[in-house]
Amino acid sequence: MIQRIQSIFLFIAFILPIVLIFIPLGYLNTDAAQYVYNSISLKENVPEGISVIRNYYIAFCFALTAILSAIALFSFKNRIRQMRLISITEIFLLITLFLTLWVCPDMIFNKFFAGRGENYTFEYNYVPLCIMIIAEAASLFLANRFVRKDEILVRSADRLR
Repeated sequence: MIQRIQSIFLFIAFILPIVLIFIPLGYLNTDAAQYVYNSISLKENVPEGISVIRNYYIAFCFALTAILSAIALFSFKNRIRQMRLISITEIFLLITLFLTLWVCPDMIFNKFFAGRGENYTFEYNYVPLCIMIIAEAASLFLANRFVRKDEILVRSADRLR
């Protein structure tokens, strides 16, 4: 049934990664220009700025967690599959967090700007990213908990007394 409480949590887990795709995650300052970093690309901080680095894999991971949450939302008839999908979504969320916080700023930016011989400073905007990822992880956890409660309730009603 789609009107259950876990549907609200799964809907929140569907919306938050879509928002995270488009919000700026940080700002990078070099001698030549200032850049805005979001999960799709690193581009100049001017209107219609040129994209310097494209990192679609982070946006792909966010989109994948949103798609898995949507599939879990609409698979309410099969609660076991719904619990598995929620667990897989939590794993992909951790992978996405790892890629967003460590791999891209430290490894990719160092290689790109060191190769060009430019000095840079990176101001990472941790607060919205961490709040949204924690909210998504909490909503996935609560959705999994309520699906498990429903499954226990259904199994207890199926026993012969």
